[in-house]
Amino acid sequence: MTNESMTASLAVSRPVPVVVSVMGTAATLAAWAVQPYLPGGRDYITALGIVPDWMPCAAGLLGLGAALAISRGVGRRPVVVAGWIASALLLWAAVGVVFDGFRAFFWATGIPAGDFAQVDWPGFLTRAAAFVASVALARTVLAYQRVTGAGCDECGRRAGAEAWQAAWPAYAACALACVYPAVKFYWWLGGGFGRSTDFNETGAPVMSALLLAGSVLLSLAVVRPWGRRLPRWMLLLAGWSLACVHILQGLIPVFAGVNRLLGGPELPFGSKDDNFLVITAVYGSWSLFGLSLAAAVLSYGHRTRKECAQCGH
Repeated sequence: MTNESMTASLAVSRPVPVVVSVMGTAATLAAWAVQPYLPGGRDYITALGIVPDWMPCAAGLLGLGAALAISRGVGRRPVVVAGWIASALLLWAAVGVVFDGFRAFFWATGIPAGDFAQVDWPGFLTRAAAFVASVALARTVLAYQRVTGAGCDECGRRAGAEAWQAAWPAYAACALACVYPAVKFYWWLGGGFGRSTDFNETGAPVMSALLLAGSVLLSLAVVRPWGRRLPRWMLLLAGWSLACVHILQGLIPVFAGVNRLLGGPELPFGSKDDNFLVITAVYGSWSLFGLSLAAAVLSYGHRTRKECAQCGH
């Protein structure tokens, strides 16, 4: 397939991700550039050594270059590698957007939350743009791989190939969803091991219980027969959203550790810290839950998708 035909095929089959990738990466660069000059800035991410100051710029430039190269049908291998690296770096730049969302909720509702009701609006703008760009660029790169690969341009499957299907990721997600609520209930009941100095909740962790119930039900819905009664789009949307949130949150210590290796500030916790084991368990369970749920939702999507109109598989 020539570069011109690849570009035309991608433009016809996946027009939205390419446009959103270019716009998202450009918006990330613009938001990063004006962030220091916007009012209302409150640094509760970079100061912790999670995201380097230059990360949104580097990720945005690499992502913008990859998106533009894909739109022109430039060489497959270097563009695909650059695209996936840029998508991962944009995800790193977006770390903290979940905190921003919670803070914005408390700010908007007026529910007492102390400093947690204060929002870093300029940083929120940059992180939100980076998250959108990361997702859009990943979709663009995946579409480009399909168009330039040996499989179907629409679904990516090769003739005779079986779609990956497995039930165990959903049950693994059920188990991993219990870790964080179990820790919260343990502290609420008076347990002291690994208890955070910031934990001062006096009431029952109702929100944790609700999140646990919702996570378990969602994990089971994609593998149990009763889940077929629910709209497919709803399960896919809820599943991918919840998986992304937990992966973003769970990878915070990993990103902070990499930043430290790159010369960033000291980590806010160490292997000798009293909270180290609990921090590892909580954040590790979040990331593993997100990855397990993503795998479960991917398998569910393969099992329930309609026959491809282009190749018939």
